[in-house]
Amino acid sequence: MPDVPPIDALRVRAQPFPLDLAARRAFADRMNGLASMRMAGARFDLDDTHVLRLRLEEVAEHHLGGLGTRAVNGAVIAGLFDAALGVAGTAQFLPQRAGTVELSIKLMRPAFEAPLEVLAITLKHSPHLAFTEAELYAEGKLCAVASGIVAVASSPKQGEAFW
Repeated sequence: MPDVPPIDALRVRAQPFPLDLAARRAFADRMNGLASMRMAGARFDLDDTHVLRLRLEEVAEHHLGGLGTRAVNGAVIAGLFDAALGVAGTAQFLPQRAGTVELSIKLMRPAFEAPLEVLAITLKHSPHLAFTEAELYAEGKLCAVASGIVAVASSPKQGEAFW
């Protein structure tokens, strides 16, 4: 039996994004315009109806730090996962604001070479929560997996907490 490509394996379990292609692209452009994404050098792609892609095309010196080698630092991997899971979950709730409220990461092997690619999906969602999963690949090898919960943020009234 032939191997199933990772994106196809994720797509089977994923909830579709409730946005048409133009809206998904506009949302990806908005997220790609964030200073944090520009500084990281990573870009979102929401062209797939079910699976978000986040690519880091070039591993720069500031991405390194793991294991006394040229491995990508775990904090960078955590940031990529937070961004990918947060955007995949938030896309279920637009135009409401939402954010990652739980993140769990399993580092399986060091990631050395670019491009790094994170594939993220929403497994299930309610009106206020999205349960998300992601996988990080380097050189086509699975390096880490993550799961998270994204929650809709209520608008704070003066003096109230955001969440």
